[in-house]
Amino acid sequence: MARPAAQLGTTERLPNPLLSSAPLGVPGAGMVSLKSLLQGPIKSPERRPKDLTTCPVTPASRNTPSPVDPEAVEVLMNFDPDPADLALSSVPGHETFDPRKHRFSDEELKPQPIMKKARKIQVPDEQKDEKYWNRRYKNNEAAKRSRDARRLKENQITVRAAFLEKENAVLRQEVASIRQELSRYRTILTKYESQHGAL
Repeated sequence: MARPAAQLGTTERLPNPLLSSAPLGVPGAGMVSLKSLLQGPIKSPERRPKDLTTCPVTPASRNTPSPVDPEAVEVLMNFDPDPADLALSSVPGHETFDPRKHRFSDEELKPQPIMKKARKIQVPDEQKDEKYWNRRYKNNEAAKRSRDARRLKENQITVRAAFLEKENAVLRQEVASIRQELSRYRTILTKYESQHGAL
């Protein structure tokens, strides 16, 4: 049976919780200091923000690639033109015409007007002297060179157009495949954002 407080000695008095607090100005157990209240709510250690140095870093392979020069892109396809067509498209004694690399200027691709031939003037036989025949020979040679150059360019354009037609068909197939893949990724992204919110 416990004795009354009056019967206890001075050294045996029951501890008073109000009197056993920490010294003035020092917060005791379960107490919050005024300074901590002014600084804001107390954050538990487990809620501290993560150290950014330990967060995973996006690998370099996923970085946005730098722009690519369209002229440097090579389309993988099989194009084997007829050697006879290449011979007709090449200047004799020069490098063989390459339809994959050759580029025509805008001026070269302009349509040429149809020129009417000038009316032939009959020259009497008595006026066909040496000067006439020299002029006639030079004119014929110039006309032949002009026809050969025009035919050569037409052949080159034809072979180049055949290459571009096939390249265009391959690129269209790639574009269709990429668009289909993009549509699938957009569907996945839409489903993700509907569940977790926008990125």
